[in-house]
Amino acid sequence: MAQADRASRRRASAPYRRKPLRRDTPTSLAEALRNFLAPVVGGIASLLLYILGLLDVIATRPALAADAFLFLCMVLFFPMRYALRLAPRQRVYAFLFGALWLITIFYPIYRRIYPGERLFSVDAGPASVPIELPATGLSKLDLLIDSHLDAAKPGRTRLARYAVTIEGDGTAPRTIEGEFKETWQSQRQARAQTLEVLRERKATTVVIDNPGRGPLRVTGLRVEGQAEPLLTLTLYRHLLLPWWMTLLLGAALLAGAVLFDRTTGAGETAASLVIATAASFVGAYSFPGIGSPDPTFRELAGASIVGALVGGPIGGLVAWSTRGRFASASGALSARAR
Repeated sequence: MAQADRASRRRASAPYRRKPLRRDTPTSLAEALRNFLAPVVGGIASLLLYILGLLDVIATRPALAADAFLFLCMVLFFPMRYALRLAPRQRVYAFLFGALWLITIFYPIYRRIYPGERLFSVDAGPASVPIELPATGLSKLDLLIDSHLDAAKPGRTRLARYAVTIEGDGTAPRTIEGEFKETWQSQRQARAQTLEVLRERKATTVVIDNPGRGPLRVTGLRVEGQAEPLLTLTLYRHLLLPWWMTLLLGAALLAGAVLFDRTTGAGETAASLVIATAASFVGAYSFPGIGSPDPTFRELAGASIVGALVGGPIGGLVAWSTRGRFASASGALSARAR
């Protein structure tokens, strides 16, 4: 009895010991450098390119192209780290898919910045028509229309409207109408300081269909408003994919990203390749339709925002709907990712 009393007193007086929290193994310096050195260096290089491009130390087009490529590399870097979990042969396939991913998504950005070989260019007015366009053998072309707006003084706006009619053998006449505008706007720089900023839209690119693949002609041209009665017409070969092929390409990339996430476990982390693919694809393929034919860093940022707002939810929906539908290629790797 006395022994039972002593045992109960020991149990009653024993202090409560909290179970220690489970902590992960501290990350080594080599692993930290491997994970973050490349994106940090890429971010610094992108910032330098942005500053040098804005200051016109280097040409805007190559700075913009290099900046966009570095940004895509940084987006792809984080999911691609999980390829190191794969077997050597699978790792080769994963990096080949990563290279194809970069080429596919960077292509429309590159073509927006560098539209290709100039086929034809002319300064034309109403008295210059008809004008023959060298479109024989081409089913689709890009027509760049540049204005000759009068110089806008601070506080004033310049506006011009134009109309261009194009027709060809077996092609119904098509009239392209629009306007060019230069506007000075006040932008707040500090609490008591404003700055006059020029907003301008002086050019546009129009896709011309030529189903008969014959020569095209400009049969009508009109310019009205605060501009010279001239338009600069420049013709390029249309190098972007049709919409249905773009959708198929996007679906193929998403399918490959789903397989990568399931095989490596990246889909269980914040570095999901499916979400990165959808956001990057939407942003890249919306970039050719944003802004003027002379792209700037602001338009590249706008395309990135479109990709995040539209492509991000699409990628999240695809990742959620395919979760558990594809068997992992390696159960051990999936268990380790979880």
